[in-house]
Amino acid sequence: MLIREVILKNFMSYAYARIPLREGVNVVCGPNGAGKSSLLLGICVALGDTYTERSKKLSDLIRWDQDTSEVSLMLDNGPRADGQRPVPSFNMDEVRLTRNLRRDGKYWFELNQKTVPKSEVVELLAGFGFDPDNMLIIMHQNMPGQFANLSPQERLKMLEEAVGFNTFRRDVVEAKQKLSGILSEEESLNQLLDRARETLAYWREQNERLQEKRQLQTRMGFLQREMAWSRVMALEKALQGLAQALDEADAELYQAEEEMQRFSKVVVDSEESLAKLRGDYSRLIELRIEHERALGICEYSIGAEKERVANLDRMLSSSGQHRRRFELTAQTLRERLKTGPTKLDDYFNLFNEMERTQSETYDAWDEEFEGQKEETEARLQSLARQLSVAEKAVSTVTEEMEVLRVNIDSVNDQYVEGRIQLALLRDRRGRLKRRIEELKADVDRTNGERRDAEAEALIRGPRVETGRTADDILNEIRKTSGILMGMAEVPENAGEMYDSYGRTYKEIQEKVEQVRENRRQVMIEIEERTRKWGEVVHNLLDEVNARYQSLLSRLQANGEVRLLNSSDIEEAGLEIYVGFKGAQLSKLDPYTHSGGERSTSIMAFLLALQQNVLSPFRAVDEFDLHMDPKNKEVVSEFIVNTMEGTTDQYMAITPSQVTFKGEDIHIIMVQKTEDTSTVRLVEEEKA
Repeated sequence: MLIREVILKNFMSYAYARIPLREGVNVVCGPNGAGKSSLLLGICVALGDTYTERSKKLSDLIRWDQDTSEVSLMLDNGPRADGQRPVPSFNMDEVRLTRNLRRDGKYWFELNQKTVPKSEVVELLAGFGFDPDNMLIIMHQNMPGQFANLSPQERLKMLEEAVGFNTFRRDVVEAKQKLSGILSEEESLNQLLDRARETLAYWREQNERLQEKRQLQTRMGFLQREMAWSRVMALEKALQGLAQALDEADAELYQAEEEMQRFSKVVVDSEESLAKLRGDYSRLIELRIEHERALGICEYSIGAEKERVANLDRMLSSSGQHRRRFELTAQTLRERLKTGPTKLDDYFNLFNEMERTQSETYDAWDEEFEGQKEETEARLQSLARQLSVAEKAVSTVTEEMEVLRVNIDSVNDQYVEGRIQLALLRDRRGRLKRRIEELKADVDRTNGERRDAEAEALIRGPRVETGRTADDILNEIRKTSGILMGMAEVPENAGEMYDSYGRTYKEIQEKVEQVRENRRQVMIEIEERTRKWGEVVHNLLDEVNARYQSLLSRLQANGEVRLLNSSDIEEAGLEIYVGFKGAQLSKLDPYTHSGGERSTSIMAFLLALQQNVLSPFRAVDEFDLHMDPKNKEVVSEFIVNTMEGTTDQYMAITPSQVTFKGEDIHIIMVQKTEDTSTVRLVEEEKA
């Protein structure tokens, strides 16, 4: 039992009324417009019923000639069977709950005449086990029709809220919302991962280019060092060549001086035999010159190689011209000798002229060969055999000349030979001395360049032994520089950025994996919660169907409540099937069933469902709307039967004849006189 008494003051058609309520069924009857529904509405206003507050403007419920209204409920807080009060915080048998209304729109609650917020009222009613927001605890007028017009999905949601199973749906919806959030997060993370992958790929490429750039820079440093040491080694090689040339020049100078001494003695000893020696000496000179010319051509050929064929042709042409000049001079000398010079000085003059002509020839050859000497030094080894052959030929001629001089008895021939050799050796000595001076100067200069180059190379790094030419190294330097210029835009922090984005990408990947795992867990959770929801809903419908079919059987009807789309909680719905007087079951709708059949079917379902709604107070307004007397009697009996063995209260409002029977029936008669509703208790009159 929840409400002991209802007190209405200036509420709708009530000026003042006190209506006691008892355990069991409280039947409120009276003609239409007497104020029956106003009584139930007053109870709802005092309880803070959400349905009432949403559908009514509370200031309109104040009696027309008043500015304030008051509805009070005397709540039963007496000890229950276990000896405990429903609300232990109030140590009294009755708790007065009051709702005050003012015309200006101000409303408030009072507990034992003390103003309290609605939250405290809700907490109080929760202690009594009453939920004012449950639409099936208090069923107002037209609720069966409204329920019938709801979609199957809305009916199921209302049923779940009525029996307190909406937490199962809320759990599934929350899990799906959580899944939606996770899917959204997963999509965002996947998009972020794609962007991070693109960014990482960009920085990976930049990092690879940076590493390549650094390798090229290292290579460039090595190449510059190699180039520096290559110059040092080239200078060292040049010094070796100069030293070798200087040694050879010194040896030649020493040899020339020895030969000068020897030929001076020959000239002195053979002055008297000069005429005889001239012919033999000329022949030997021609032979010697011819072999030396062959030697020069060989050396020239060695240095020039194939690509210098043109220069070789020019040198050969020059050699031919000198040879013709020499032959012309020799011919002239022979002709003059035939005429017979008369003085010794004339002979000397002729030999001097021949010596001068020959010197010019040798000078021309030397200038040509010296120009090629430096270029052919590197290839002297490969052509040593050819030189050896040429030198052997010269040596052979020299030996023949020596043999000839030994055999020459004519001092004159020895004298001519000696004078010629002395002249040649003097010129050779002069040239060798100048050559030695030049070589020494070159050695000093090259030594200075080598020291400078070595100092510069040491700055670049340790010595590098390279077998490449400077041109090869320079070409690689140019190529490397060109590549480095193309990498000038590569940021120096590419490595750090790549590492940073690599960590970021890994973190996002880990988050994606975590979100995917969360998604899997939530999907399992949704499946489990949906299973629990389906289980409790099916069990509930099994219970409701049993009572619903039992009630319909007494109404000469058959019916069933079916759950649609049970696999999808959002599409799941509740459909009522009914058949009257042996008709096949069909879905309840206004086209197939009459108004009475629809009202009876819906009310039967709601009454069957109410037993699953645990509450100390329940009410239904005009439950018998459109029912025939027989059905009304059966439904009334069903309501009474549902209250047997409980201490709960049930308020049934009807404008028709009272058909309730039983000991726990409390009949309240409501009448209206001159716009004022009054209440009478039928049992008291009988008493």
